[in-house]
Amino acid sequence: MTLAIIDSMLRGDLRRQILSTLKTDKEISLLWRDLMKIFSQGGQSLMALEESLIAAVETSGLVQVSADYKDDREIRQGAEQARKQGMNFGDDDYTRVDEKLSLEGLFSPTPETTPTEKFLHLLVKVECCRTMECLLMLVMSVQDDGVVRTYIRKLFSSITSLCKDANETYIKESLTQFYFEVYHTFRRVLEKSLQQKYETDFENFVFDWKGEFPDADVVMRYNEKVKAFTPSVIRRVNTIQSISQEQTATASVLPKDKFDLFLEAANLYTFSEMPKVKELGTPQKIRQLVECLLEEKETIADTFGHTAAMLDFLDFYKWIADHHVSGYKLNQHDTWCTKNIMNKEAGNAFRHYRLSVSVSPTDTRNASYKYLGWKYKDLVKEEYKKIVGS
Repeated sequence: MTLAIIDSMLRGDLRRQILSTLKTDKEISLLWRDLMKIFSQGGQSLMALEESLIAAVETSGLVQVSADYKDDREIRQGAEQARKQGMNFGDDDYTRVDEKLSLEGLFSPTPETTPTEKFLHLLVKVECCRTMECLLMLVMSVQDDGVVRTYIRKLFSSITSLCKDANETYIKESLTQFYFEVYHTFRRVLEKSLQQKYETDFENFVFDWKGEFPDADVVMRYNEKVKAFTPSVIRRVNTIQSISQEQTATASVLPKDKFDLFLEAANLYTFSEMPKVKELGTPQKIRQLVECLLEEKETIADTFGHTAAMLDFLDFYKWIADHHVSGYKLNQHDTWCTKNIMNKEAGNAFRHYRLSVSVSPTDTRNASYKYLGWKYKDLVKEEYKKIVGS
C-alpha cells in the first residue's frame, strides 16, 4: 500500500522538470481531463480509482502502479480465502469502519496556473482517495484490527517521510490532510493498541515539516471538522462464529436474515463496490437491491430464475473473475450461488438458472427455458432503474 505516484513527484518522472520533457501541455491536459472526468462523476470505488490512475500514469508511461494494486488485491483475497477455508478466523471483535472523515478545505487551495499543476494536484488527491478506499476494503477482508494497524503505521511512516522530503507546499499539505483523515477514520482501530509510535497532534505534525505551527484559522477548521465527525461504534464478528453467537444473543440484538447473510458473503468479493451497485449510492438502496435480488416469487423456478437474471445484469461473475479470483470458472460460480442463494451445501444446481437467462423460450431444442431466467432478463433492468430513482 504505497504512495508511488507522490513518491514519483519527488524522485521520479512526475517531477516537474522531468515531466515537462516527457509530455507536452496538450498531452498533460488530456491526461488531467480524463482523470478528472472519472473523479468528478463520483467514480470513487476502489476499482474505478485504480483504473483511472493506471490510465493516467502507467499507460502514459510515467509511473508503474498496477503491480502495487495487484499486491494489495492479493493480500485481501488471501485473507478472504484463508477465512473461508477455516485457516484464519480473523479477530472475532474486529472494528468495522463504515464512515470516513474528509478534511477537504482544511488548507487554502494552491493556485493552479498550468496544465502540469492541475494534473499533479489532482493526482495527489486521487491517490490519497484510492489509498483510503484500499484501507477500508482491507478492514472488511482481513477482519483483524492488528493487521490493519500494521498497514496504517507503515502508511503513517511513509507519509511522514514524504512530507519531510517534499519541496512543494501543496504536497506537504495534502499529505498532512490525508494523514489525519486516516487517523480519525481508523482511530477506534488504532487506539485498541497501547503502542502509539506515530504523531497524533495536528499542530505538532505540521511543525515537524514546516518549522512553525499552522495558522490559527487552519487549526480552527481542523478542530471543527474533527468535532463534527462522530462515527457510530459498530462491531462485526466473523461470519463463521457469528451464526452460533446469534443463537444465544439477547433479544435486543437482531439475528441476520438471508439478505444480511448474502451481502456478507458477496462482499467477500466486494459486491458493494461493483459499478452498478456502487451507483446506488447508499447502504439503504444496496439493501433494497439485495431484497429485490432474493425476492421469493410464485414458484422456485421464478425465484431463482429472477435471481440469476439480476446477477447476470449486475455482471457479478465477471466482477469476481476480473477483480478477485484468477482463473475463476463458471462451475465455481455456480457452486457459490448454489450455496449462498439456494442454501444447498453441495452441488451446482444454480447452473440451470444461470444458463436459462440467455436462452429463448421459443427454442424447443433447449429445455433450459423452463428454469425461467429468460422471463426476467428485461424486468430486472426496470427493477434496478426504480431502485436508482427511489
